[in-house]
Amino acid sequence: MNPRVAVAVVAALLTAGCGGTDKPESATKVYPAADRKEPIAASGLGLDQKPLALKDLQGKVVVVNFWASWCSPCRAEAPAMEQLYGENKAKGVEFVGVDIKDTDDAAKAFIRSYKLTYPSIADPQGKITLDFRSVSPGAVPTTLILDRQGRIAVQHSGSIDYTTLAPLITQVVAEK
Repeated sequence: MNPRVAVAVVAALLTAGCGGTDKPESATKVYPAADRKEPIAASGLGLDQKPLALKDLQGKVVVVNFWASWCSPCRAEAPAMEQLYGENKAKGVEFVGVDIKDTDDAAKAFIRSYKLTYPSIADPQGKITLDFRSVSPGAVPTTLILDRQGRIAVQHSGSIDYTTLAPLITQVVAEK
């Protein structure tokens, strides 16, 4: 495939969920523990320039949110993400953002604007997103919840709000 065509296809997939409205179509899939695939081994350099690896967070429930500063639904859900992070951190829940197709300056401005305190990995070329290809988080926003073994327990495509995400986190935290 022509490299320019491949880049265009990836860009189209990444922006499919971000059509400029605050409420794109969304869907949630909960994976039963017996059906979950291998742990996700994604890692990258955070926007704070510190390395971040999901394998280092095994033993904790991890909410992974794919976002971009130019994505209107991502901006709409950012306050709920930060609120839930604050409410769940003491319960052993971590949040990790994956910033897609952004410049560092735009991503850092987004983080400052929404006062996000959890780390985000920079993924300007979509390479980290490929580590999640088993669930194809190709559209932003997409939110995943990883169980304590690092396996995908929940996938939500599209914008997510507090009342939808909070019980999903509680459900995965309650797993033993």
